Amino acid sequence: MFSLKDKTALVTGSTFGIGLGILKVFARAGANVVMNGRRKPEDHDALMADLSSHGNKAIFVQGDVTKAGERGRMLKESLDAFGRFDILVNNAGSFFDHGWSNLTEEIFDQTFNLNVKGMLFTSRLAIEHFRSTGQRGSIVMVGSVNSFASERGTTCYDMSKGAILMMTRALAVETFKDNINVNALCPGLVDTPLVRRLIGDEAKFRTVGEGVPKGRWCTIEECGYAALYLVSDEGSYMTGQHIILDGGILAVQYTRISDLGTEGLGT
Repeated sequence: MFSLKDKTALVTGSTFGIGLGILKVFARAGANVVMNGRRKPEDHDALMADLSSHGNKAIFVQGDVTKAGERGRMLKESLDAFGRFDILVNNAGSFFDHGWSNLTEEIFDQTFNLNVKGMLFTSRLAIEHFRSTGQRGSIVMVGSVNSFASERGTTCYDMSKGAILMMTRALAVETFKDNINVNALCPGLVDTPLVRRLIGDEAKFRTVGEGVPKGRWCTIEECGYAALYLVSDEGSYMTGQHIILDGGILAVQYTRISDLGTEGLGT
């Protein structure tokens, strides 16, 4: 069950964080995996040894998804290395907002070039390849709970994550007849180096995690297991949809009234 044996998976932006967690889970499921980043990670050799320790193979392909020529080269190198290409996970993305008062066109362009444009045109290349071979293909877009709900000071990031959700549906509609699945994974608070750097303080990091309904942060491997279902044969009927992996965040209606409890409301 949930085997990816002999399949090839490229995960963009996967030298750390959610992308690395997805790579690790795919490798354990038997996939040949392609790590991607703009720079080779310092622990490259150790990562490759770990990722290729499950009877599979692993390579690193350097590339920037915001650059048209590099997108095509990334897919070509993946195909050349393993002779086939089956799975694309569009994980490369980042956060550039510095609050509403500091919003600039440069921040908007930077956010959408990486979080949206890069995903769209990397996906287009993958779709063209899947159509040319007639094989089944799977694409996963990494969105966020911010695809559904916004926060103060994160305007561009939230807009980009909302666009990812609509892009997922649009590409699914375009590929219904092609044996291609396009879905989105939308995590909540995930324990990644980027998030830890943004928060800075360890005590604050723990406090934020305790504020999640499940009482903790999501792990990168848990993101990997959700993505595994989306690209597996068992998940082949699912397309144009999303998995929200948020520990219950979006299930809770939070206002200041919530702090009063039912007694405060007179019920």
